[in-house]
Amino acid sequence: MKKLFLKVLKSTIISSIIVFSSLNVNAQMRCRSILGSHLSPINKDIPLLWAVEGTMAPGIMSSVGDADNAKLNGGMILGALDYTFLKKHHFYFEGGFKIWENSELTPKISEKSKHLGIRQVFYSFNEENTKIKVGLHEMKLGNYFLVDERVLGISVDQQFGAFSFHPRVGTVIDDFARMGRFCGNRHLYNLITTDYTEKIGEKGGETNLAGIVINWNPSFEKEVESSDDEFSTFNEFEEKKALIVEDVGIIFYQEFGKIIQTHKQYFGSLVTFNLPAKFNLLAGGVFQNLKWNNTLVYIADIKRIFIWNSGENTEIGGAFIGKYDVDNNAKFQPLFSNLFLGEIMRLDATDFPLWKASVNHDFKGKLKFNMGIKAVGQIEGNNTSEIDFETAIQLFGHSKITAIFSHVKTDALPNDINMLRLELKVAF
Repeated sequence: MKKLFLKVLKSTIISSIIVFSSLNVNAQMRCRSILGSHLSPINKDIPLLWAVEGTMAPGIMSSVGDADNAKLNGGMILGALDYTFLKKHHFYFEGGFKIWENSELTPKISEKSKHLGIRQVFYSFNEENTKIKVGLHEMKLGNYFLVDERVLGISVDQQFGAFSFHPRVGTVIDDFARMGRFCGNRHLYNLITTDYTEKIGEKGGETNLAGIVINWNPSFEKEVESSDDEFSTFNEFEEKKALIVEDVGIIFYQEFGKIIQTHKQYFGSLVTFNLPAKFNLLAGGVFQNLKWNNTLVYIADIKRIFIWNSGENTEIGGAFIGKYDVDNNAKFQPLFSNLFLGEIMRLDATDFPLWKASVNHDFKGKLKFNMGIKAVGQIEGNNTSEIDFETAIQLFGHSKITAIFSHVKTDALPNDINMLRLELKVAF
């Protein structure tokens, strides 16, 4: 216990010094898709929305010291339909066609260079305290780093006063999984094969998940008649202002299925704190209960958004994720975590312990110009580290151009890697 305490203390001190970024962000500092913001009615008399997005992404990647550059090229067309009836009920469909040319620095994957498929198709019900999704949809399990996947299943979010309950259950199939054929950019780079002990199933029921997150909001107050006592109102305001703990969450989660040899259970807690100077800290841990692989992962994730008088804003933040192995050389291996940390290397749960840091600035104006820099690195393993610089601009309201430069250093490759890529998205 003393060793565990010292490791947790060390991680907390380090994470408070380094400039961090939120783990809710995946490979990019922002989601680069603009499909959802362009959903528009097909007809003013029919509650059916539609949108189409096309992407072109040429680039080059080179090994430092090598005179030859590898060509990168990727493209994708996505289409979406959203039908609403009786105000609270929705049907959503999203599918597309994807094609990419893999880097010449790695072996070709010709059988996966093209793919036509469905990304999401689900029914949802939305009201103030209840939200339900049923079907193939993007699923997360709270702020935890265990699930960020496309799942054929059910998601429920239910509010009961100060408490909220978020159960999730479903199956994941390779055809639509994030690590599968429709993954964003994983196959485009493919420098190192991800080390997972299981593979995602090709049929329903082979790789499944089930879990629940329960949150408690200490600052929740029931609606009451307003008081005429101005001092009472002032005291209530000061009490809210003094609250340090914003949210307390606990999680129970497991993975199981025909090709998952040993069922895995996870349980833990995360607490969100309001810190001085308007910083927010997410801290806690998750224990993995798995034969010969029992381990505890703990996290400190801090961020702040600065809003300037000019109307611009800057977000800084980051995280340190440590790991204490109960069993020797235990591997933290939630199959559907999909953190994808780093534009190229896509570091994930099996790469813990690691750190990441980022700064992102949004400029004022119709062009929605923003710039950001992100760094991520391993503490052990291959000692992989990556720095990504990203800048984006929106043109004519229907297109977005993003430029990405990345530098990778890792013991798994003989030389450092540089990458430059442009990404053009057009939606209507």
